[in-house]
Amino acid sequence: MFSQKKCQVAGCHTYALPGSNVCYHHSKDKEEILRQFSDCLTVRKNISDVSIVEAEFDSLDMSGLVMHASNFAFCYFRSCNFDNASISTSFFDYSVFDNCTFRNTTIRYSVFSGASIQSTDFSGSTIIHTNFMGVDCYQSSFESSDLYFSNFSLSKLIETNFEDCNLKRTNFRSSIIRAVSFKYSNPEEAFFKQRVLR
Repeated sequence: MFSQKKCQVAGCHTYALPGSNVCYHHSKDKEEILRQFSDCLTVRKNISDVSIVEAEFDSLDMSGLVMHASNFAFCYFRSCNFDNASISTSFFDYSVFDNCTFRNTTIRYSVFSGASIQSTDFSGSTIIHTNFMGVDCYQSSFESSDLYFSNFSLSKLIETNFEDCNLKRTNFRSSIIRAVSFKYSNPEEAFFKQRVLR
């Protein structure tokens, strides 16, 4: 798991960057740090045990990326490609995903809680034991995905496609669900107690 060492700036509770005493937000050369991280994500396509918070990533091709035990909370991903990636035990809580793709991706034991997801495609993916609690998800797709034991409770799911999905033990309790299709899925094996927008 990424280092639990906190940033040394007084009052900051964010984790420090690898090999540094401060977090990304308090680093002097953010551009160089972002360039190094982007290289790991797009060229080496392998990242493990790192924490970078409140960074912005734009139009990165991360297809085939292998990510393990990393923290990208409060980050902004715009037009990024995660297709065919493998993501495990990683954190994206309160991040923003705008016009991204996660097609045919494997995501396990990860956290997207509180994230904003807009026009993003997770279709054909294996997304198990993953926490989407409290997400705002608009005009997106999880079509043909395995969502076994994932959690979408307390979320807003608007104009989002869950067709042909495995929903066994998937939690949608207390979510706002509008213009969502579960056609060819097994919603009877999921947990629902929804609030419906009128």
